[in-house]
Amino acid sequence: MAKRKSQPPAPPPSAEFFHKLASAVPGILFAYSLSADGKSHAFPYVSNHTQHLFGIDPEALKESADPLFAIIHPEDAEGMEESIRESARTLEPWQYRGRLHLLDNGYQWFEALSRPTREPDGSTVWYGQFHNIQHYKVLEQELRASESEYSFQAGFQRLVARLSTEFINLGFGTIDECIDELLKSVGEFFSMDRSYLYAFSEDYTKITKTHQWCREGVPSLVDEDQTVSIDAYQCWRKQLLEMVQSNQVAHVEDVSDTPPDVAVIQAQSESTSSDAASVFCVPVRAKGDVVGFLGLDSLTPRKWRRDLHDLLVIVSSLLSGALERNLLEEQLLNQSIRDPMTGLHNRRYLMPRLSELVERAERYDENFTIAMLDIDHFKQINDSVGHLGGDFVLRRFADILEDLIRATDVVARFGGEEFMVVFPGTEQSAVKQMIGRILAAVRHGGFVFEGRAIPVTVSAGVASVRERDDRMMSVDAVIGRADHRLYLAKQSGRDCAFDVSGPLGL
Repeated sequence: MAKRKSQPPAPPPSAEFFHKLASAVPGILFAYSLSADGKSHAFPYVSNHTQHLFGIDPEALKESADPLFAIIHPEDAEGMEESIRESARTLEPWQYRGRLHLLDNGYQWFEALSRPTREPDGSTVWYGQFHNIQHYKVLEQELRASESEYSFQAGFQRLVARLSTEFINLGFGTIDECIDELLKSVGEFFSMDRSYLYAFSEDYTKITKTHQWCREGVPSLVDEDQTVSIDAYQCWRKQLLEMVQSNQVAHVEDVSDTPPDVAVIQAQSESTSSDAASVFCVPVRAKGDVVGFLGLDSLTPRKWRRDLHDLLVIVSSLLSGALERNLLEEQLLNQSIRDPMTGLHNRRYLMPRLSELVERAERYDENFTIAMLDIDHFKQINDSVGHLGGDFVLRRFADILEDLIRATDVVARFGGEEFMVVFPGTEQSAVKQMIGRILAAVRHGGFVFEGRAIPVTVSAGVASVRERDDRMMSVDAVIGRADHRLYLAKQSGRDCAFDVSGPLGL
């Protein structure tokens, strides 16, 4: 059997073979050299992908690596160079992710993977590749954005749930505290500098800041409870009125970039000026009408979320529900403490106020005076002009009392044709002139019902909580003394008043 001739050894792969192999490999194969002193670097070999990706001739990189390093993103350059120096020092594999500027597509992410070797002359050479990871970076960013959005939405749901619970458990008289908490929570959640609630006047010509929250170090928008005219905001006025008429939001992302004809113009006075760069306002409704707006301010320009309108409408709805409930509670309370005939406070309101004044008298040695007033011959008035005429007399007398008393005084319908005026911190001697004016105003009040003049007079009994006997310091005692003196005034011919010293010389 003939022996098989041995094949001659295959020739080693040519340089052209390696070039073809490198060009077929995804990414860029390279050999990167850094001198021992770190002052010069080059790519002894780099695949020709650099030409069509970056517009850099591989031959040029054999002389210097500077052209490739020049297209590294400025934010990544320092970190990349530091990682190369560290790999040269430790001879650990070098791996880095950074952005390179493509010839026709801006910056994209690349990842470099290589192993270093130390050369006899002290230089270091890395052999490896870097490849485009832009697609993975985009996916990573989308995933992070998705996770961030999920976290944001979950946080917003928790915020709404907490605020809803607070408003559901809203106690009477705590609406202001709840609104303050809402503004603080919403302002902090959306990273705002200021959040606030404004109320429209009934004719929509003025706005009043009722509540406000400011981040620490951020100045207040306007003085507490300041009311300003909508006209003071000029072009802002149009958006505010559209908010009222169409229930639309009003927002500006960057005040400085807004054209003059639609800009939020600075107010006409210092007190209404705004330092906000971005503003977002959403209407607040109560009983179907826009009664105000919830506003957010950022002192720096910002791009508002697309769904911010929807999110703030949810918050606004919570606020609207709380306001409607508070209005209803106030109406019910007002009905319970107001006399429906005259609109004055009634006995239900009066008695707790008197108890408070007696407490202060005992604790702080303060004094107060009351006057019991009764319309003379009221039954005869009813009999002569009818009950409607009698109701007219009651209302007219109530108007006279409200016109003459001070803001600190309290007037109430005590029952029937009896009324009481309370003068806090006032001695009987100071009340004398006030009672005289009231009696004179009634006497000459011009009570005319359906063309018929009605002569009306009143009698009064005056008493102070501190008189002869401090042991009698109580609500019942002071009312009893005033009631007895009213009886004395009636017995003395009516249209007069009695106090502790007897008949008042009016």
